[in-house]
Amino acid sequence: MAVRAVDHISINTKDMAASLRFYSEVLGFRRGETVAFEGFSITYFELPGGGRLELFDYGGKNPAAVRQDSEVGLRHLAFAVEDVDEEEKRLRSAGVAITLPATDLPSLGARVLLFLDPNGVTLEFCQELTGR
Repeated sequence: MAVRAVDHISINTKDMAASLRFYSEVLGFRRGETVAFEGFSITYFELPGGGRLELFDYGGKNPAAVRQDSEVGLRHLAFAVEDVDEEEKRLRSAGVAITLPATDLPSLGARVLLFLDPNGVTLEFCQELTGR
């Protein structure tokens, strides 16, 4: 197989300032450069474990669409964490919208937490259940 790793994930933003704060201050990702293009810009963040996150800014010109969980397409991005319960407390204190509180999924061997970024993108924190 030719694929070696995830290189980057791109998110179109509706509020770049809120997105920059969220990914740097709330999630703690390290911010990289911003590259300007005609009509938009991309700001990069390093992802833990490798790869990059690209935040696209069209200056509010891109329409925001509400998507249902069951719609075809990308459902969420998941990040492994040490302690889902501690992360839930931290996110709640930062005012982050939680869509699924910390929940054990024994059939998947994981404890998960779903929440939204400022653009309505669903993110997941997951932790391996012990004793599996």
